[in-house]
Amino acid sequence: MTAGTQPPYGRTGPHPVALSPRAEREAQQGLSLCLTWLDMPLRDSLRDFDQRLFAAAESSRNHLEQQACFESRNIVERDGPGFRNRFAAHLSERFRRLGEMSEQKASTAVEHLTLSLVDPEEQEQADALASMAARGEARSASSLFELGYRLAVLAGTPPLEGEALPAGPRALIAALKDAVTPMPLSTAHRLLLFHAVDARVLGHGEAFYGALNEHFRTRGILPGFRVYPNVRIAAAAAADRRANAAEPAMGGAPPDANAGTLVEGHIGVLEGLRSLLARRMETGRGAGFAPGRLASDDELQTALLALQGHVVDVTDAAQREIRSAQALRDELIHQLNRARPAGSPPAELTIEQGDTVELTARLFQSLGQQLGAASPGHAVLGGLQWPMLRAAVNDRGFFDQPEHPARQLLDTVSEAAHHWLDPAEGEPDAALVDRLERLVVEARHAQVIDPAWRADIEQQIALLSRKAHVAERRQIEAMEGRDRLERARQRATDIMAERMVRGAAPRGVLRILLERTWADVLALHILRGGENGEAFLYCLGVTDQLLGRRPIPDARKLRQDVERGLEHLGMHPSEAAQVAAGLFDGPARHGDDGLTPTDVAVRLKQRPRLGEGTAHGEPVDPVRPTPLDPAARAVYEGFASLRFGTWFEFVQADGSIVLRKLAWFSPTTGRCLFVNQRGGRSEDMDLTRLARLIANGEAREWKEQKMSIVDRAWQAVARNLRREGAGDTRLAGRA
Repeated sequence: MTAGTQPPYGRTGPHPVALSPRAEREAQQGLSLCLTWLDMPLRDSLRDFDQRLFAAAESSRNHLEQQACFESRNIVERDGPGFRNRFAAHLSERFRRLGEMSEQKASTAVEHLTLSLVDPEEQEQADALASMAARGEARSASSLFELGYRLAVLAGTPPLEGEALPAGPRALIAALKDAVTPMPLSTAHRLLLFHAVDARVLGHGEAFYGALNEHFRTRGILPGFRVYPNVRIAAAAAADRRANAAEPAMGGAPPDANAGTLVEGHIGVLEGLRSLLARRMETGRGAGFAPGRLASDDELQTALLALQGHVVDVTDAAQREIRSAQALRDELIHQLNRARPAGSPPAELTIEQGDTVELTARLFQSLGQQLGAASPGHAVLGGLQWPMLRAAVNDRGFFDQPEHPARQLLDTVSEAAHHWLDPAEGEPDAALVDRLERLVVEARHAQVIDPAWRADIEQQIALLSRKAHVAERRQIEAMEGRDRLERARQRATDIMAERMVRGAAPRGVLRILLERTWADVLALHILRGGENGEAFLYCLGVTDQLLGRRPIPDARKLRQDVERGLEHLGMHPSEAAQVAAGLFDGPARHGDDGLTPTDVAVRLKQRPRLGEGTAHGEPVDPVRPTPLDPAARAVYEGFASLRFGTWFEFVQADGSIVLRKLAWFSPTTGRCLFVNQRGGRSEDMDLTRLARLIANGEAREWKEQKMSIVDRAWQAVARNLRREGAGDTRLAGRA
């Protein structure tokens, strides 16, 4: 080999060893998985960094610091793709030099050791990066240990660790350093970026290294290698503690300090649920398990992969549905025995495999129960059931790790279906439905869960959220306009009533004109310029002239003022002239084309009031609060601290519960606006009615759920298992 050239994945150290073709292929696939998995967390890191800079700029009172924050935001926005490319290039180089002996670097460092002054800012950055690497190695020690052995098999070297591990925390930190070096950021802003990467990338290192280990394990690289063996605790007391603590471990209240530890490795939630499931089995349901031949993990994976691909024709031709545990088990057993020779003992699932199938089926059924009956989300979940079951069989972390890629994808899909695909809330978004359907097809043909799928769905949901915010803002603006109009009309009505009481009350067509049409003219001027506006004061003078409270110096001008006022309400000039003629000329001077006072009165009564038919097609009537009983009065008085954006649960006539957001309310009139998740107007009521509903138990304030929809589904599964176990125990006692 000539100087200046090197073999693929070659070594430049003292012991260069070329990789075999298979090892080179496996290393390349591992690199592809790394780059795919890290792409979205790196994007999230840059977005998090941008938000941190914006928050720093808002909290800073120094305009120079604010300007520096905005400049750094522009740098990241401009060089974000380059940052990710440099990060990926560094990792690619690490994989290309897989297994290179690190002793040469250590010896070189010793030989060239010199003393020099240290820049404090550089030292601060180096310390921050070293701390990040140390925390990452501590968080994922066992997974890194496994990964080091598996990559060492490819490289034909001793186990890899530290700098020699191409995707380890130190390698990621070195990639981060290379990626950020060309960016002209200040030290403080670089530290902010380091913290964002630490939270978004290294903070989820366990899931990342777990996915890498699982990939190499399924490819036959040390498939049986485990750092620690699976330990099943047989003590009844320990099993009871796990069962009782299963629900808190899934995101609820923390367990009691004396209740023991639930999570042992990564089998906390899974073992807790399996304990509940085993307790139910022991009471008689599902007993008598006597398999002919237990299926191996490889056989089960092969069967799942076959079903994942072959079930496409069936589920696309017929309506997809969420399968029960028995249906999943029957299809799996049939697939396992499909190619077996005649006369051989039938294959059966092991107890652990059967529990995984049972719990996965119950999880999907619980998720389906949280969706509307006609929601397209049922079909989406039914299409994802086989891929998710395969992920659960592949990796126990699916049950225990909230950051597991398959679990995060399922949670995102379930949230999207719950909030955006319910037909009761409006027409489901066609683009989201299409994306979820494509996800089902992609998941069936893929061997691993691609994090990019979740990113695409989240991007679609973000777009829908922005549309919902715009729709909600329009509804609020419309309600604010209605409220202002209502207050202006009420004020105009009060002014007109006050003037009529002080003087002689008019009769006939003049009274109708003043109480209805001319009051609307006053309200219109109040809206435009307020009660101190020149137009309103002039119109008030015209009102006094019509009531006889002020002399009329020019009757013709008064008639013109009335016509202009009617035209301001949208009345056609010819119609306004006819109304004025019927009002001022009297019954003796109307011709064939004129209107009698009776005709004028009828026309004014039939004409819609100001604002009617313009806001959602509803009249703007003043809110008349009804008396409240003591319980409702106590609730109403508590509304002093009520805020916009509060969510309420309303009980419907059929017993179902809908979630509505209090987008706006008027402290003056008491009118409220409730919108749904998509920003659509759903309820328009006053605060007194809301107080009565809360007092009667028909509405209640909803507190935001901190746990994900998948965690809530796990809690429901645990509750159902406890309920079934308690019911079976009572039946057994009676027998």
